[in-house]
Amino acid sequence: MKPRIFIGSSTEGLAVAQRIKTFFEPDYDCYIWNDGIFQFNEGFLETLLKSASLFDFGFMIFAADDISRIRNQEYNTARDNVLFEYGLFLGRVGIDRAYIIKEDTVKIPSDILGVTLLSYTTTSNQDGIKIPNQDFEMQLSNLKKKIDEKVALGHLGLLPSTVIAISYFENFIKLLADEIIRQGDKIQIGDKIYKSAKIRIVIPRTLDADMKRQATIYFRKIHFESYPITTVHRSYPIYVESTSEGNVKDKAIIADMPTILSGIDKAIDMYFRVGHIGKTQEQKLTEERELNNFTRVLSLLISQEAFCREIVEIVDDDNQPI
Repeated sequence: MKPRIFIGSSTEGLAVAQRIKTFFEPDYDCYIWNDGIFQFNEGFLETLLKSASLFDFGFMIFAADDISRIRNQEYNTARDNVLFEYGLFLGRVGIDRAYIIKEDTVKIPSDILGVTLLSYTTTSNQDGIKIPNQDFEMQLSNLKKKIDEKVALGHLGLLPSTVIAISYFENFIKLLADEIIRQGDKIQIGDKIYKSAKIRIVIPRTLDADMKRQATIYFRKIHFESYPITTVHRSYPIYVESTSEGNVKDKAIIADMPTILSGIDKAIDMYFRVGHIGKTQEQKLTEERELNNFTRVLSLLISQEAFCREIVEIVDDDNQPI
């Protein structure tokens, strides 16, 4: 599950945008403004506002497209719509995740001096198209280090999925891990005793309106059985697969598909004012972003808690580690 980057530019800046996309794509899902993001049946501003909510980072290319006369002096400036898009992304994703990538001769407004800038030089090819010079990838590498760190530290904003991940961890996973560690090598689940246990969190690829039913169908297919497990706080329903026969078993795999994720599905429906059956491409992209963020925040929380680090794992619904 990769974080998502939007790359905005003028038509003249598309060659630069494509080079950025090629550089970042191994580790990020990158979309240039002409990749079919914008809808034709909505107003431009409404579509742009929604699209800004689909991405974790925004890169705006300020190419020397126009000449502006300011106080009797002429300057190379970026196209107005690119500057507007930067301001929109700045408001949506925050100053730490909206970046300006500018041609070195471009004058930028004084109000945004001090934000993260990447400046590049260009030469014109045989077709007269300006392309970045060879040191461009080195500068992109430095930018990538910055955003890699933000992803690793969980700096992805207070999305609905962030709050849901924290709630799920604090009110269920952490308590369940504490109880398993407390019981040592005599872990009781139903009428069976296990010598050890592993907690497996299953993240679905898509969200269902009724996550409880989605979880029930999933665990039934892989032959996990439902049992209650009692902690010092309360009893929780869980799904269990055991690895040996008999009354005393070696190891239990305790699995859960977070039904709390249904809150994300409802939030997306409300945001897009859904009045139809099925999901639009925008809804699918937003859903994917929220699932990715939920997983990253949850992974970060698990990595910071000793008991959870020892016994908790996150997999997708094909049982592949995430």
